[in-house]
This record gives sequence, C-alpha cells and structure tokens, in this order.
Amino acid sequence: MKKRPLNFLKPIAIASAVCLFFAMTSCKQATRFAQVKYTAAQVNYWLDSSTTDSFIFQFYSPQVDDVKKPYQLVSYILDTAGNYLNPVHPDTLAIAKDTLINLTGPVVLGNNYLTKKAIKAVISTDSGKKRDYDYLVFTPKILASNQHLVYAIGLVKNGQLINYADGDTQDIDSNPSPPAKM
Repeated sequence: MKKRPLNFLKPIAIASAVCLFFAMTSCKQATRFAQVKYTAAQVNYWLDSSTTDSFIFQFYSPQVDDVKKPYQLVSYILDTAGNYLNPVHPDTLAIAKDTLINLTGPVVLGNNYLTKKAIKAVISTDSGKKRDYDYLVFTPKILASNQHLVYAIGLVKNGQLINYADGDTQDIDSNPSPPAKM
C-alpha cells in the first residue's frame, strides 16, 4: 500500500480563512472626520458682502481611497437670491491641529448649513463689536435625536477657544439639511 504525502496547504488555507473571517467580523470600522477650521480671512470676506445669506457645508475627502485620511468640509456661499457665489471654487476648510475624531454607530451624512446671522452671532459681542479671532473651529458630533452629523462651532484666538456665549448666543451647531430648511 502506497502512503499519500501529507498535504499541509489545505489545513493552512482553511485556518487562514477562518482567522480572516473572525478578524473582519470582530473589528469595528470607524469613519474619521477632521476637526476643521475656517479662517477669519475667509469668513470675513463673505460676511462683508451684503449679498451673502448662508454657508452650505459638504463633506470633502482629499484622498477617498485612503481610509486614514479624514473627511473635511468645503463651504459654498449662497446669496440672498439663492444663487451660489463660489460654485466652482468652494472654500476648503483645513484640518485644525491634526485633530481627528472617529465616529461609530449609525450616522446620517448630508449638507450642513449656517446662516450669516448665526456666524455673526459667534464672532460679535452683544454690543455688535466684532471679536478678534483667528478662525472658527468645526468639531463633528452626532445628534442623539436623529443621528445626523453636525458640527459644533467654536471660536479660536492664538490656539485657545474663546467663550463666545453672551446674552443672546449660546453654543451654536451647524444645521443638517435635510431636515432643516434653508
């Protein structure tokens, strides 16, 4: 009787497949979003225009095939007639201090917007005086009520957050649209 040589490839292939299956099903994949900044120069340029009405933010990926690259934002500006003032060249919001936020769980991604009035409330005092700031910082968060991704808006000067809350202004977040109407 002739003995068959042991075939080690088949058990190794089966073991590899089982390990790969467990590795893929046990890992949670988090989508990475960057905390981004909108510079004072960019914001003030649009606020100085009498036709600016609101800021529309869309998600932007500098390299979609690289999962290590986080989502950022681009900003389109709407005028009072509903036209885009920068449709071909939206403002790209830069990553703030390489801060990355991993969000997991259900999330609804869509446009976010802020009105000119909301941004002016953040950068102005109760008396209407413009605060000295370097940039607005947008920190992603998921609304517990409907799982929409929105951004908490902060004000930064010299690397420090400025408390902008005053008589008529508390913490301001971007609005998801839909469901919010512009």
